[in-house]
Amino acid sequence: MLLRTEKLSKSFNGVYALSNINFEVEAGEVHGLVGENGAGKSTLIKMLTGVYSIDEGTVFWEDQPVKIPNPSQSRTLGINVVHQDRTLIPTFDGVENAYLGREYPHKGMQVDWKIMWETVEKTRDELGIELDLSKMAIELSPPQKTCLEIIRAMMNDCKLLILDEPTASLTDKESEILFDIIGKLKKKGTSVLYVSHRMDEIFRLTDRITVFKNGSMVSCVKTSEVDKDKLVSMMTDEWKGSYIVHNTNFGKVLLEVQGIRTKDGVMKKGSLKVREKEILGVFGLGGSGRTELLEGIYGYRPITEGTVTIDGEQQNMLSPANSIKKGMVLISEDRRGKALVGNLSIKENVLLSCIDRYAKHGYLDEKKEKQDVSEKAEALKIRMTGLDQRIIELSGGNQQKAVFAKALMTNPKVFLCDEPTQAVDIMTRNEIHKLLREKADAGNAVVYVSSDLKEILEVADTIQLVVQGETRQLLVNENLTTTEVLSYCYE
Repeated sequence: MLLRTEKLSKSFNGVYALSNINFEVEAGEVHGLVGENGAGKSTLIKMLTGVYSIDEGTVFWEDQPVKIPNPSQSRTLGINVVHQDRTLIPTFDGVENAYLGREYPHKGMQVDWKIMWETVEKTRDELGIELDLSKMAIELSPPQKTCLEIIRAMMNDCKLLILDEPTASLTDKESEILFDIIGKLKKKGTSVLYVSHRMDEIFRLTDRITVFKNGSMVSCVKTSEVDKDKLVSMMTDEWKGSYIVHNTNFGKVLLEVQGIRTKDGVMKKGSLKVREKEILGVFGLGGSGRTELLEGIYGYRPITEGTVTIDGEQQNMLSPANSIKKGMVLISEDRRGKALVGNLSIKENVLLSCIDRYAKHGYLDEKKEKQDVSEKAEALKIRMTGLDQRIIELSGGNQQKAVFAKALMTNPKVFLCDEPTQAVDIMTRNEIHKLLREKADAGNAVVYVSSDLKEILEVADTIQLVVQGETRQLLVNENLTTTEVLSYCYE
């Protein structure tokens, strides 16, 4: 047995995040780890990688008890991880980021950059990843950052690779590259711990699956002996599948975009319309400009051409502040970097976009603040110890709910949603879908970007395609198939 834990436990402020976990991974297997957000998956990963200390229990590595006091010791054992939240230094290039945590090679008194480049390029090429290593991390797209994390992980002597939601922001093509990498690792005897909310991937890739719920281990099953319904029923007692009824009775146009071009040139010509009661899906392949389109509309990314009209009023000064004032909000795909402040409390984060509303004569109405935030948190079922808990301590799904709570506080007419269900569990995903459908039915307009085409087909009433920086066909979502939609995306 490569890895085994015995009665592993971890608590925070007297509350158990994990309790009595007896978990194991065999050499050369792909092992799935599933559970709702907050079930304890990330806590286990952080304990195995030395980020969190172990309160109780023992870790056995190759049948020997070991201590993992820090990430360096974890890597020495042969455990490497690609985290859901990327750990790259924005101003470092690909080679420098790949060498984070590793000793730089030297030639005399100088750093041997040639050897560093050759080493990283060799790993990149062996993995079949296409990536410009000269770019700084801040210049990379989310999928490119994930690929760089994988390169860094595989540069070490890796016996166990932990992948935490690795395809959350990858396109189908990029995901296939990752799946090919996993197959190669398995053939050479490397174990993979695969953590994902995407059930199709879990069933496609894994040999066994361990289920966590509420900080406890429910079961470990062979993948071939369980189906999706059985697996989901083990994860939660409350989940029910939802079916979105598509709308066709739209109202007036709430958002109209004509011919916008972003300053960086990624979006060359973007146009769209979204009406009251409509969920407009926006889909395109990786690098097509989906995110850049939304950020240009919102005023986050500068544009050089085009117009944005909100509820009949053309906007002459595009900025996030003006968009919020005019009734439009953006749910960013990068919640940690662009939507939340990790060290602030839940209440402070939810109030970020509307704090001035509670100011009277130089004082904040804290009672009203607490009342309004509590209502939103309760309605969205945010799991927390209290409104003063730091946002960074919440699970990914509950952080995303807080992002929506912040958006709802501004009473928007138009929702711009960029990968709103990225790395959230199946129940939270359904809750977000239901929330946006309710908002649309109430007369709001929703623009919904996702790299998951199946999700777009499930949620959207109409679908706007984006190809190579330009908006193309507008499709009505009636009996559409993934093959049909993708046929428009390849030129």
